[in-house]
Amino acid sequence: MFFLEVVFWATLGLILGSFANVLILRYGMQTLGGRSACPACTRQLRWFELIPVISYLALRGKCMTCHVRISLQYPLVELLMALFTLAIGLSPAPLAVKGIGVLIALLLIAIAVYDLYTTYMPDAWVLGFIGAAIITSIFTLGWGVFSVWFILAGPLVALPLYALWFFSDGRWMGFGDVKFALGIGWLLGIPLGYVALCFAFVIGAIVGVCILLPLQRLKALFSSGITRYAAVGEGFTMKSEVPFGPFLIIGVCICWISLLYSIPLIAILADFLSLNFSS
Repeated sequence: MFFLEVVFWATLGLILGSFANVLILRYGMQTLGGRSACPACTRQLRWFELIPVISYLALRGKCMTCHVRISLQYPLVELLMALFTLAIGLSPAPLAVKGIGVLIALLLIAIAVYDLYTTYMPDAWVLGFIGAAIITSIFTLGWGVFSVWFILAGPLVALPLYALWFFSDGRWMGFGDVKFALGIGWLLGIPLGYVALCFAFVIGAIVGVCILLPLQRLKALFSSGITRYAAVGEGFTMKSEVPFGPFLIIGVCICWISLLYSIPLIAILADFLSLNFSS
């Protein structure tokens, strides 16, 4: 029975990961309908070229016709969605929460990848995440969602990012991150919401320092969409633009998975910090 559950959730994740790639690729340019085609030679892909991950491996990452390399984004998004869906599906959460959770996972991955490439978080996807977060909380909290603390959770978690956006006139933080943080608060609540923000800032700082290191191989981050050059030939500087959305989403995923599995993350972090400070 457990094996069948693993197969079901993993397969569902792979299929939805393929759909997430379609969302990312076609957002703002074309409808979601129609056959998939090679971006280079525009040949319509056959069914055996569309099997998540397996087709990429069988084709050795290249188009059958023009032999142009297929972006590694496709299998990575599919695998990431499969792992995320599997983690949600095997959790002890109610089935309704799992179903909405899979939708949240799809939106989080699509937003993260799109933000990496464009430094923009589509409003429709962010609003979808906010709505799904509220619905998830309705199933888990019941009447508790009408409490003052729950209603304030979204604005209070978004407040630090709003302050950064406001006082920097949008230079330090995009307003899309502020709107996204509303959903973080309504999904995780005030304590865990702030923990997710802390994770995001710490991970973002680590990545930012790595980007500034004078290593040639780190320039691959530019082609991956993680950052942009401050100017032609200048390389990475303190002025290089780094999207914060993916770091927020990593923080959300850590805290949300801990919530689904009833892992006392805040207590664990408190113990870890007290041990380090006492030593």
